[in-house]
Amino acid sequence: MYNIAVLLTCFNRKQKTINCLNHLFKLKSDLDVYLVDDGSTDGTSESIVKDFPQVNLIKGSGNLFWNKGMHLAWDYAAKNDYDYYLWLNDDVIIYENCFDELFSCAKLTESKAIISGIIETSDKKDILYGGYDSNKKLIKPTGELNSIRNMNGNVVMVPKEVYKILGNLDIHYHHDLGDVDYGLRAQNKGIGVFTTRVAIASGEKNDICRVRQNNTTISKRFKKLYSPLGANPKIIFYYRNKYFGFINAVSYFAFLHFINIIPDKLNKLIFGNRYV
Repeated sequence: MYNIAVLLTCFNRKQKTINCLNHLFKLKSDLDVYLVDDGSTDGTSESIVKDFPQVNLIKGSGNLFWNKGMHLAWDYAAKNDYDYYLWLNDDVIIYENCFDELFSCAKLTESKAIISGIIETSDKKDILYGGYDSNKKLIKPTGELNSIRNMNGNVVMVPKEVYKILGNLDIHYHHDLGDVDYGLRAQNKGIGVFTTRVAIASGEKNDICRVRQNNTTISKRFKKLYSPLGANPKIIFYYRNKYFGFINAVSYFAFLHFINIIPDKLNKLIFGNRYV
């Protein structure tokens, strides 16, 4: 029997967090859950303590967001000996086949690869997350394992042997890119990164444009750009320099500033709806 640690981080979406935990424990009760509540003010922690006393609840600083929150949860979990670590977003509803599919995929890879779950819309009409191939196309379920180039971190299983090599998420990232970085780090070490063969959960599409905020002042635009929920140029520079080289990183750093300086009409004229 495998032991598994489930890692989550949350902030002020109590109902989604509670729904996620309900589905999780209904499917598999013998789980160790490590959940970082990053300063919620909507009663999330109180509800978890009341309804899920078995959850290892960790208090965040209020400024962790996804990557730093997951890093903290993993730090706590890694103090114990687990066979697998499962990243789980609290806005995801996992299906009954979730654990069977994850463990079957792990077996196919001899528990030496990362498995990213394919997430679909609640009506099952579209695929939302899982990962992108080398052509930057979102991977759809084919009934077989598919290699991922850029990984989404919504539902991801990391075997112990992989964790021993890669360790935790990179703390340089604040909110996003930590999942993509982890997948790329794995590939650079010769570790496979694959999707599940079928969808294992449903979720919601995040269509927020992080690169540019429209209909506001330049000062507010740059404040958002440099925030954890923006495309912080310093973090983007770190990521691009790490994987695509210095010239690429400098060029994109300059582009992020250029596109946030130009007015809305010019942005629309040059780039259409790409950054709207």
